[in-house]
Amino acid sequence: MEGRSLFDGVSQEEYAAMMTCFKAVTKSYKRGEEIPMPHARVAVVQKGRVDLMKTDIDGVRTIFEQLRAGGVFGDVLGYAWADASLFLVAEEDSDILYIDYEHIVKRCPNACTHHSTVVSNLVLLMSEKTQALSEHLEILSRRTTREKLLAYFTMTAAKAKSPYFTLPFSQTGLADYICVDRSAMARELRRMAEEGLIEIERRNVKLKAVRR
Repeated sequence: MEGRSLFDGVSQEEYAAMMTCFKAVTKSYKRGEEIPMPHARVAVVQKGRVDLMKTDIDGVRTIFEQLRAGGVFGDVLGYAWADASLFLVAEEDSDILYIDYEHIVKRCPNACTHHSTVVSNLVLLMSEKTQALSEHLEILSRRTTREKLLAYFTMTAAKAKSPYFTLPFSQTGLADYICVDRSAMARELRRMAEEGLIEIERRNVKLKAVRR
């Protein structure tokens, strides 16, 4: 799994016991299928990829979050503001594990260490989601396509601790994430490469010295 998981620090035996205790259920979704936002439940991506997206009145899509194996979502995790324009789509065939929120946060009569570990992981995941949203808003606040691209590339390179990194999106997905027209973004990427700001081949990017 990529990144932090709800079940980090939990053994396979403990995980199996918790699935029974939590009365967890798993559902599968085909690529392109819309996934309902779960109410009072925590959803965990077990396999595949899910995008959280919003469509404005003109039909323009913005990707708010990309969830891979280990990613969590649900209205109890800060999505209470969600409205009809916010939706989830399986970008790959995906398996989603659903757990009632109360089973996670209620006090376990056995005071299980692994239960406390899951609660701690959930708090950290919520903190990471808040940080990711803040970073996304910082990118969207930039005025031009170039400024948005440079902000995103700079943040991604910093996380990779290298000027070389691989985009998690296709160019269409990247355009949706930074909320710009795909064709205009493709032109801007070509100009940035011609000016020596970046090197880009498909999803592989090298961020070079940025000139202001």
